[in-house]
Amino acid sequence: MKPLGAVLSVAVLMGGCTEALPLPQAPAAAEVVMDEFSFSAPAEVPRGRVVFRVANRGELRHELVVIALPEDVPPLDEQLRSERRRATTTVAVIPPKRPAVDTSFALDLEAGRYGLVCFLESPDGRPHALKGMNQEFRVR
Repeated sequence: MKPLGAVLSVAVLMGGCTEALPLPQAPAAAEVVMDEFSFSAPAEVPRGRVVFRVANRGELRHELVVIALPEDVPPLDEQLRSERRRATTTVAVIPPKRPAVDTSFALDLEAGRYGLVCFLESPDGRPHALKGMNQEFRVR
């Protein structure tokens, strides 16, 4: 003998829904290209789920670190070069990628200021971020 709860659940599932439910809206996409020594990425993305499609088109390995920037923090490039850096929150880290390697990831972002940074060292010992591989973007 089957439990009554299981029989009722199956009956509800089988007979309850004949209308097709709408699919959720596709998330926004942001194309990010990493090169020596820069990011090419949108200056603004919508809040909510964003799929980042990241491609390393440089000749060196690059990483992508997404950080949240409070409104009162100086511009990212200035912040990175300052002797008095302010703490920021790391939102995501994409491990180093070899040249010609692509990857994707999704984030749920609130409105505000964010930055993309590559902290890897170049062959001369200087971080890519200090050679210009940092970029701010806004979430609206």
